[in-house]
Amino acid sequence: MQNTDGLTPIDRELEAALGGLRVAPATISRNRVMFDAGRASARRRSRLWQGSSCVLTVLLLASVVSRPTPTAPQRPAETVAERKADISPAALSAASTQAIDAEQVRAFRRYLRMRQAVLERGIDALPGSTEIPGSIDPPLTRENLDELLSST
Repeated sequence: MQNTDGLTPIDRELEAALGGLRVAPATISRNRVMFDAGRASARRRSRLWQGSSCVLTVLLLASVVSRPTPTAPQRPAETVAERKADISPAALSAASTQAIDAEQVRAFRRYLRMRQAVLERGIDALPGSTEIPGSIDPPLTRENLDELLSST
């Protein structure tokens, strides 16, 4: 007997076994597969955000716990201007070669008193324009400005 289709007896037996198989009906729907894939993708994304927020929370707590306690600010060494003692030429050290005029000392004291008053009460403590000693020049007008600019 001649083998016309070129199959061996083992191949024919396999062909017969495969020919007897029938396709089973589908038990999984396409929609269900797509829904499960979307849910798994969203779960991965939410896990990423949850992990990031946990890491940031731990870092925030660590920075709060490790923060040093606040201390009172250190005052710098007292300067001559802050001393309450009377400043006079006799109180200066012998190493000072520059003589201080008494009028300069009084002007400096007035400045310190005014500065302290402004720090305590605000800008209302400043004297008005009528209280400032000395001559005050009148405000410049347009003609005055033109004269000044043309003279230069």
